[in-house]
Amino acid sequence: MSSWDHLRTELDLWQAEGRVATAWWRDDDAVTVTPELETLLSFEQNYKVPLALAVIPANLQDDLVERLAETLDTRVLQHGWSHQNHMPEGRKKQELDDVRDIGAVVADLRQGFHVLESRFGNRFLPVMVPPWNRIADDVVAVLHSLGFCGLSTFNPRKVAEPDKGLIQVNTHVDVIDWRGSRGFVGEDAALGAMVSHLAARRTGQVDKAEPTGILTHHLVHDRATTKFLDNLFSMEHSALSWLRIPGVFPWQ
Repeated sequence: MSSWDHLRTELDLWQAEGRVATAWWRDDDAVTVTPELETLLSFEQNYKVPLALAVIPANLQDDLVERLAETLDTRVLQHGWSHQNHMPEGRKKQELDDVRDIGAVVADLRQGFHVLESRFGNRFLPVMVPPWNRIADDVVAVLHSLGFCGLSTFNPRKVAEPDKGLIQVNTHVDVIDWRGSRGFVGEDAALGAMVSHLAARRTGQVDKAEPTGILTHHLVHDRATTKFLDNLFSMEHSALSWLRIPGVFPWQ
């Protein structure tokens, strides 16, 4: 069987149990309109798959604000402040770190929140997407006091509420091979990750209420990545439902 057959088979199992597999889509590193981003926005419009766009506040350009005002379901999440690494050599990259004074991190996040809220209005959802999907525990602890109600990283969440008033919903399928070609990870790997998370949810090995998240990075998409996303978002199955982004973070 092909990887697509494995996905359909897994969705058939959900359907046989009278359940619907929820999924959502997050794209990171947005600051301006590019041809690659336009492609993703066309997918959202044509296939009705809502997009959560993680925007870097410090580098935000006016054209992105204007373009997103024309979209129906795109929502903006906060992608740190400037996507700058503050970790010493030898440690994994991280902007929301435990190296700087917490006051400096808070100041960055507060400024970024103000930028996105003032520029995007209610299109902005107060959800923190840490650059490199890494965030120090003491930063998580202050997010709600800064106005954030959601957190999104990568891999199945350990808890739904990592801190009081904060809902965590992660992504689980990364379409980019960051440790290798830095291009498309391949159909087998991408669909394998999707099937694995769906099966783990169905059988109770991970939180069954956490929707399966697709993670993209439009700035590095190649032709193979775009073709895969086109095929994925155009695929229809009655047991697969792409959530609107406010529904992914249901504090509202």
